[in-house]
Amino acid sequence: MTGIGVVVSLVLLCAPGLSRVLESIAFRIRAAGRAELLRAAQEADGGRPARKRGRHG
Repeated sequence: MTGIGVVVSLVLLCAPGLSRVLESIAFRIRAAGRAELLRAAQEADGGRPARKRGRHG
């Protein structure tokens, strides 16, 4: 196989896993953006800033 054939084969083998990783990253970015918008809206409405809540709430 040529070098290009090997690369194409590897890409095809890794495509399902890679797409899951990319979807996960995109989900996290969207969730962080929504959380930031909610925090900003709450502060703009005169509410006190949202408390950072970790695992233990």
